[in-house]
Amino acid sequence: MKINLADGAEEIGLAIMLQDLIVQNIEQNPHKLNDFKKLNIVIGLEVSDVDIKLTLEFSNCTLTIQPGIKGQPALNITADSATVMNLSNQKIKWGLPYYFDETGREIMAAMRSRRLRVTGMISHFASLIRFSRVMSVH
Repeated sequence: MKINLADGAEEIGLAIMLQDLIVQNIEQNPHKLNDFKKLNIVIGLEVSDVDIKLTLEFSNCTLTIQPGIKGQPALNITADSATVMNLSNQKIKWGLPYYFDETGREIMAAMRSRRLRVTGMISHFASLIRFSRVMSVH
């Protein structure tokens, strides 16, 4: 497993936080490495209320985090900063994100109100689930 910060990304706090979060999650839960290894996708992440955009490129057991949105990501996640934090705090049960506790209900409310938008989730559902499991601290 390798996580690279592309030029310019090392100056973005969210990029460093994501790098640290993923490393810590996998160190504390080694089974998450299997999901990380299977990710082969480009994900765009836009944090709408602080105008931060990142591209997360997963390929060959490597994640490269780039500033801005590069090309056409297969998945694009747009959310406010509170919802992004909730996504990392979401519980995983039976291998799937759990929406029946307070955090899960807040995520569903964000989707209904369009504070959380995920494009490409139907055609890349398996990758979205793997990404959710890698990102979740639970």
